[in-house]
Amino acid sequence: MKIAYIYGVKSVCLHIFLLTLLPLSLSAQENEDYKDYAHAAGSGLPLYRARVADVYPHRYNGTYLIDNQGFLPGDLCYEGKTYSGLLLQVDAFTQHVLVRQEGSPIVLDLGRDQIDWFTRGGGKFINLPAMGCDVPEGFYEEMETGRGAVYRRVDKLLRTLPDVNASAREYIGYPDPDYKQGLLDYYERKETWYQVREDGTVRRLRGKRSINKAMQYVRSQVAH
Repeated sequence: MKIAYIYGVKSVCLHIFLLTLLPLSLSAQENEDYKDYAHAAGSGLPLYRARVADVYPHRYNGTYLIDNQGFLPGDLCYEGKTYSGLLLQVDAFTQHVLVRQEGSPIVLDLGRDQIDWFTRGGGKFINLPAMGCDVPEGFYEEMETGRGAVYRRVDKLLRTLPDVNASAREYIGYPDPDYKQGLLDYYERKETWYQVREDGTVRRLRGKRSINKAMQYVRSQVAH
C-alpha cells in the first residue's frame, strides 16, 4: 500500500510538472508559427492581424458574399497604404472586405472604415462615404469614369420565407447551385446605382434608362 501511495504521489507530481512545461512549449510553437506566418504575409502583415471573419451559423439559401467566384486577386488601400497581390472577397451583407492568405483556410475581416478602395478580379471598388459622398456606408464598384463616374453597389439582404413550402429561387436574384428546398432564410441580391458628377454631387439612378443616360453622360467629352 505504501509503495502504491508513493508511486501515485510521484505520478501526480510528474503530471503537474509536465503541465507547467506545456505553456512554455505551446508558446515556443506559437512563436515559430507566427514567424512562418509573418514571413509568408510579408508586407501585408498588418492586414493579417485583422479579426477572424464571422461564421454565419444559420442555414440559408444563396450567399452573403458579393458573388460565387471565391477569393480573387486584388490590391487594397488600407489606412492610406496600398497592399498588392491579395486574395479578396466581399461580405455584401455587412459591406466588409474579407482577405485570405494563399494556402490558408482562415478568412479575416478587414472591416470597412480603414479602406479607401480596393480592386478585385478586374473591378475597382470605392468607399464613397470616405471620399465625402452622401451615400450609405459601403463599397461602390466603378462602372464608368470620365465626366464624373457611375457606380454600382451590391447588397445581400437576409430574407425569410413565410413557410417551408415556399420557394426562394425567384427572389434570390442569382443562381444558387446548392439551393435546398425547405430552408426559410435566404440572401437576396440588391443592386443600387449612383452617378457622381464632376462637382461631387450624387444622384441615385433608378431604372435602366436612367443608368444608360448617366453612362452616356460620363463617357461624353467635357465641353470647352
